[in-house]
Amino acid sequence: MARLHNVKVDGFGPFDNQKAKNGELVGVHTTLGKAVRAGLLFNLDVLVEQGILTATQQEAVAGLFADSNPLLTISQAVLVHNDFADWNLLTDGEDVTGVLDWDECVASDPVADIACWSTFFEPERLKPFLDGYWQVADKPDDFEDKFELLRLRYVVSKMTLRTRRYTWDPSDFMKEKIVTGKTHLAQSMSYFDIK
Repeated sequence: MARLHNVKVDGFGPFDNQKAKNGELVGVHTTLGKAVRAGLLFNLDVLVEQGILTATQQEAVAGLFADSNPLLTISQAVLVHNDFADWNLLTDGEDVTGVLDWDECVASDPVADIACWSTFFEPERLKPFLDGYWQVADKPDDFEDKFELLRLRYVVSKMTLRTRRYTWDPSDFMKEKIVTGKTHLAQSMSYFDIK
């Protein structure tokens, strides 16, 4: 993942499909903040409707993603896979030899990829993952705060998808994903002292 983040791209968020057809990776948003806020209010409305968040919590979470938050200010985006998980990696048993499933890649902050990755796995996996990552990349001074902020954004998005899907797919698998998401959400809310 850290090697992937050496690929610099223009703009932020999803790539302009017309430009991508010509091999040019340009995000459709002008700032990281705009890209991160895309769909945020809808996601939060769904979580309030589902009784997962209160209106007060919704307002507090939305406030974290304001333009005034310096954690959302970066000048250079990198290529972020946005679904970097075990099931999308090829390996020879020792090294990663390929990365699959690029349909969700975006122009973003490299910490976003780490935050997204963390939502798939148990917290115990994060330390060894980061130990390897920091062997290739420099750790930013604001890593912990930015990680928690971007992780919260991913959790809000994933919880929206999971709770909506559960209305037509009330499977044990989806129920388990919602329980996991609620655990991640509670951790994020605690980190930002949102009650």
